[in-house]
Amino acid sequence: MLKYVASIVAAAILTAGCAAPTKPEPFPSATPQRVIDVTQMIFPAVVRLDVAQEIYRDGKRTLQRGIGSGVIIDAEGRILTNYHVAGRAAEIFITLYNKERVRAALVGDDHWTDLAVVQLDMNEVKRRNITFSFAQLGTSKGVLTGQDVIAIGTPFGLARTMTLGIVSNNERTLYPDRVSIDEYETADFDNWIQMDTPINPGNSGGPLVDLDGKVVGINTRGGAQNLNFAVPIDTAKEVIAQILSSAKDGKKGHVTRSDLGLELKPLQDLESFYALDINQGVLVDSVAKGSPAAKAGVKTQDILLAIDGQPTNVRFPEELAPSRKRIAQLPIGNTITLTLRRGKETVEVKAVTEKLEGAVGEEREFKIWGMSVRDITRQYASEGNLDDDKGVVATTLNPGFPAAKADLNGGDVIRSVNGADVIDLDKFASLYDESVKKKESRVVLGVQSGRSRRTVVLKVTFESTTDDNK
Repeated sequence: MLKYVASIVAAAILTAGCAAPTKPEPFPSATPQRVIDVTQMIFPAVVRLDVAQEIYRDGKRTLQRGIGSGVIIDAEGRILTNYHVAGRAAEIFITLYNKERVRAALVGDDHWTDLAVVQLDMNEVKRRNITFSFAQLGTSKGVLTGQDVIAIGTPFGLARTMTLGIVSNNERTLYPDRVSIDEYETADFDNWIQMDTPINPGNSGGPLVDLDGKVVGINTRGGAQNLNFAVPIDTAKEVIAQILSSAKDGKKGHVTRSDLGLELKPLQDLESFYALDINQGVLVDSVAKGSPAAKAGVKTQDILLAIDGQPTNVRFPEELAPSRKRIAQLPIGNTITLTLRRGKETVEVKAVTEKLEGAVGEEREFKIWGMSVRDITRQYASEGNLDDDKGVVATTLNPGFPAAKADLNGGDVIRSVNGADVIDLDKFASLYDESVKKKESRVVLGVQSGRSRRTVVLKVTFESTTDDNK
């Protein structure tokens, strides 16, 4: 009997000795008390935004109203939210945790990352003796799949709510789909955090926080089947810094990026076709007309091996955004060396980076002619198969006004005004001002529709009391 007991004890000791050492948990557990503590910590920093965004409709500038969420990020009263919530905002009101309603203004925005920075009217805050709290920004670098997170916001304009879930994927890409906000490109340069934490309409712009109570992401959109996404806070920190540094002299802050005009494609399952080693290079899927890459002689189906000697390897879709970001972070106007595999040869070409532009250019209203027009970007010209990026594109027309009566159509490209070439939006605006000042009753526009060109005559009438404005 004693032998039997001794053998059992020995076996237990041996088993215990062979067991893997217990590792400390890298994150706090989502106990009910921990969740309550974090929620109470973050709620006071979360705000509701009532926003009037500038849009153009029927040839006129108008305001479109909506609501969303945001999080106060510092003692200066700055708020981080989504571009699709507050970008292009002409009017913003903030409802604080204590139910005080305060005016705010857009500091800057960046549709490429779907982020915007808003500033509370601190004079009003001080005058009314209003207090507020701000959240601590954490890091998204260490966010792990399976980690507990809390999403906080004001869905459907309701009071603050929280939802608890886990990180489903910490570097989600939606490639080959392209994500957009209206017509604006987004999510090209950074992967998102995917979580099963529900994101409802109005929750956009609110914080995604870890169980230490630090912001690790900004909720950006939700969908069915637990497909919900947040912009990583490390991405947001970079955007915040550039927006604040560029927002000077009353100008809206922005993020400046470089462009080569390349569309890249992962090489997964294509290595053998191109006779490449695994994880070597990235496929050039297309080259924009007139872009730096096109001028340098880069061709579709080239394999981009390196930029300035640094390897560019994209085998999987998740690696695409970091490679795009590498190009975007190059200094504008710098000459760089691109190493390419073309067939069996390795060649080097020189390219000069240009400022990145999206497909949507700046838009303005021209009241007397009854139209709004948009600047043509290189990207728009490439997508529309235009010869160049000169001119402006008619976007919306006001029924009953000269542009609509002249049978001008949305999407027509205006190349000239009264024989003078339209180089860009500023030139069009100056030609418009000149014509209105002279009270010209006939204005001849040179218009391109697709590949064909035609002449359009605007018949303009002026009333003696009409102010010449746009």
